[in-house]
Amino acid sequence: MDDRAAQLDELIRELGTLCDLLARDSACEWRRHFVSCLHQAEALAGNPLDQQSLNLLSGSVMSVFGGMGSFNDYVPFKHGRLIAGMEALDEASGRVYEAALALRVIAVRD
Repeated sequence: MDDRAAQLDELIRELGTLCDLLARDSACEWRRHFVSCLHQAEALAGNPLDQQSLNLLSGSVMSVFGGMGSFNDYVPFKHGRLIAGMEALDEASGRVYEAALALRVIAVRD
């Protein structure tokens, strides 16, 4: 379970980075979702970890990615220009998705 704790810590870091980026856009409706996921992750970090809780957190994070009208469609533009500091958004959101997926996947042991 030590690996899961490290994976959860990584998700917390990545969610924090993403939330900080999204805070640059006061009109961004997605930030509330990721802040909620961050709080859930932080609450889990202080307790013994079980896979079901990690799967629920992972599912919550990943639920906004993909499909029409999803977070993937979010473009941080204001007045026809990219909001300053948002250049790293795609990379940061990709890291959040990958960190959430890692919590869900259990490696096969030989």
